[in-house]
Amino acid sequence: MRIDRYELYDVIASGGMATVHLGRLVGPAGFGRTVAIKRLHPHLATERDFVTMLTDEARVAGRIGHPNIVPTLDVVSSQGELFLVMEYVPGLTLAALLANAAEQRERMPASIACAIMAGVLRGLDAAHEARDEGGRPLEVVHRDVSPQNILVGTDGVARLLDFGIAKAAGRLHTTRDGQLKGKLGYMAPEQLGARTVDRRTDIYAASVVLWEALTGERLFEGDDAATIFGNVMQKKVPPPSARAGDVPVAIDTAVLAGLEREPSRRFSRAREMAAAIEQGAALARVSEIAEWVAQIGERELAERAAMLAGMGRPSPAAGASAPSIDSSEGILTAVGEARSAARSKRRSMWIGAASIALLGAVGFAGLRSLAGFPRNEAGSPASLATNTSPITAAQAPAHAETTTAAIESPPTPTVAPRPLEIEPGPPSSSAPSKTSPAARTGTGARPSTGRARPKSMVCDPPFTIDELGHKHYKVDCL
Repeated sequence: MRIDRYELYDVIASGGMATVHLGRLVGPAGFGRTVAIKRLHPHLATERDFVTMLTDEARVAGRIGHPNIVPTLDVVSSQGELFLVMEYVPGLTLAALLANAAEQRERMPASIACAIMAGVLRGLDAAHEARDEGGRPLEVVHRDVSPQNILVGTDGVARLLDFGIAKAAGRLHTTRDGQLKGKLGYMAPEQLGARTVDRRTDIYAASVVLWEALTGERLFEGDDAATIFGNVMQKKVPPPSARAGDVPVAIDTAVLAGLEREPSRRFSRAREMAAAIEQGAALARVSEIAEWVAQIGERELAERAAMLAGMGRPSPAAGASAPSIDSSEGILTAVGEARSAARSKRRSMWIGAASIALLGAVGFAGLRSLAGFPRNEAGSPASLATNTSPITAAQAPAHAETTTAAIESPPTPTVAPRPLEIEPGPPSSSAPSKTSPAARTGTGARPSTGRARPKSMVCDPPFTIDELGHKHYKVDCL
């Protein structure tokens, strides 16, 4: 599907309100960039509240620039729908990684879990501190921090995404009274109780995520919303080390402080909790996180790579008429065909030139061969070898002599050639002097054959010129 400057491809994530697709920005001169495009579900695309929510997300996320936040690049309205264009980050959500680890009977190492959540908390602090163009605080609260909204890239960096239900000063959409936003198991007590939410609400949710990443278990479970609600409000939370022995005591303290039901007892800023985690545990390096992601998410990452490789290729059903992802492809094909045609033309010209040169060489070789051949007993030139039988120069036509001489070299003479005698031509008053260039190269003296020349033979000039312009010496005039 083409929307403005973008092309929409496979679905890579789906939630209750929207799907996320692989996409590609198609620019001029073959420029392209892979992106992620969020699209509201069809039954919500006409709902004003949900459309406004997507617009709010773009406005809020567009003002936050941080390495641990997935940036929003563009908002596109097309065919009655609104699309949110985000930077594409190769990787998997924390939810997918935890599910894969459980299937493989593994648990995320504490060093990796702490490093991921320290980065997420740094990104949250940047969102909480975001300001508008006039420098006024936006007072952003994400309100949906969960494993599904944390993306861990193959580069080992964790990023927070989906500010769709974020609360911010100046946002266009105002939440309806009594309407819950977020996932129940990660919502703070004040959020469930419809009280005022602030940045400490996000710190609570991040603490729930860290507890689950460290233990590999769900913190607040239940068969229905009422059970989950009751657990959040009343369940006594055990320290993570009670479920995972590799969790340091300092991390227990930080997690339980973030999970305090009373907001005033929690960390006041996300960066304070991030600092406590960084000081309380040996964090995994980025390269170690990247290796773990590649190992645990190998299958999904391979499928994603196949999707990326197939972007822009015509589907089997579409056939040759399917549009290409790159508009320059047709231009490149035409250029290639033109170059091939030019090469063929040049090749033909070279072949023609080589043929002409070869014919000239053949004619020249034939003349030299005839001039230097030894005589047989009858006084005629020696036989020339051909593909069938020997033919003498006296029996063959002039042009046949030239062609035959080119086929085979003349036999090596066994008798030394006789000395040449110079014989002047017939007297003429206009004849040039013997010392002039014309006397040496013109129609005057020719080599003598040492035998009587028939009276009927005219040897001035001693050669003929055929229709091709080739010169052939008369045998009896040599």
